[in-house]
Amino acid sequence: MNAIELQNISAAYRECDVLHDVTLAVAEGEWLALLGPNGTGKSTVLRVITGLLPARAGQALLGGRDIRAISGAERARLVAVVPQEISTPLPFTVGELVALGRSSAHGRLARAGAADRRAIERALAYTDLLELRDRPFGELSGGERQRAAIALALAQETRILLLDEPTAHLDLNHQWEILRLLERLRRECQLTIVMTSHDLNLAAEFCSRLALFDHGRLAALGAPAEVLREDLLREVYHCDVRVRHESGRAPEVRPERRPQLAAGGRVRKVHVLAGGGSGAELLRLLVLTGHQASCGPLNMGDSDAQAAAALDVSAALEKPFSPLGPEALDAARRLAAEAEALVLAEVPFGSGNVAVLALAEEALARGARVLVNTRHLEQRDFTPQRVALPRLKALLDRGAIAWQHADEVIRALETG
Repeated sequence: MNAIELQNISAAYRECDVLHDVTLAVAEGEWLALLGPNGTGKSTVLRVITGLLPARAGQALLGGRDIRAISGAERARLVAVVPQEISTPLPFTVGELVALGRSSAHGRLARAGAADRRAIERALAYTDLLELRDRPFGELSGGERQRAAIALALAQETRILLLDEPTAHLDLNHQWEILRLLERLRRECQLTIVMTSHDLNLAAEFCSRLALFDHGRLAALGAPAEVLREDLLREVYHCDVRVRHESGRAPEVRPERRPQLAAGGRVRKVHVLAGGGSGAELLRLLVLTGHQASCGPLNMGDSDAQAAAALDVSAALEKPFSPLGPEALDAARRLAAEAEALVLAEVPFGSGNVAVLALAEEALARGARVLVNTRHLEQRDFTPQRVALPRLKALLDRGAIAWQHADEVIRALETG
């Protein structure tokens, strides 16, 4: 039987969509890890499972029951949660805090019985907190606080345990101790565990299945060897990785070391056409990898212009909220003429900025390398006669290089 089921779940915070059509099931006694970059919806999945965030669409089930039909008190007896951070308005000691885990079973005002005291002692012992039981929670280190939060959840003695980055603040020894403890509880008590994690290797070591998220969508779901693939991780995390497979062992993921300077020590001059934040990440990577970047034309106050100023990148600027005029365009043309490569970011085009496409066309005509971001290409033309899209496609037809993620630009510059 499935302990948890999410069926075509979409969720949002106010009007900001976070999850899109997510379907997955977690069997009783299974350990599932939710992976993915920051902001991809991992923690939101936990909030949907607990009922704290109602789904905008789809259905969430606990033990085959619609979570909307389960009262908050009953959910607390079914599901324990370990958040990323825990704070208390009162000066609880560690022991007092962990004892709160028994309130879901008997209520906050009920006196603790022998079974409650055993559960509290066991949770403290499991998490190596017996000697800290009388320490005020506010005086604990980050790792000790995390162990106390786990002890609080264990004291509830539920059948489902949800953990949001449970090893984030733990030292190496306690990371392994906590995960080995969770594995023992899962095996002996048929505990169902769902955790979010940024540590792909620990997740692969302990979890039977992994769910990889990308921009709120489920990109992959399966055994560690099925999910931890170089091509898939590169697409989701936008960096080069290497995955080592050894017989009888979990896959091991290692990032490919990015060079400190451009390949062969050569600095390339690169001009970036961006706007509205579409070029900030690219400018940062160009600077960090030792290339000499320039950008523009941009409106003063644009987030890309702010990034350029912070990174000491030369920029051609136009007045705020103004169409690009001939002076700003000519200043950008002079910067672009000095560059060996011109990179067009994921910028939308309207009547106010479509003129910048001439810089890419001129660069390609003189033999410079031109790289065009093709992400959502069809949806980025807002010109009255939709003249930008044919010009973008013509650049690609004439030899411009297509890219979607900033690391692809760095690789192209280093190999070209």
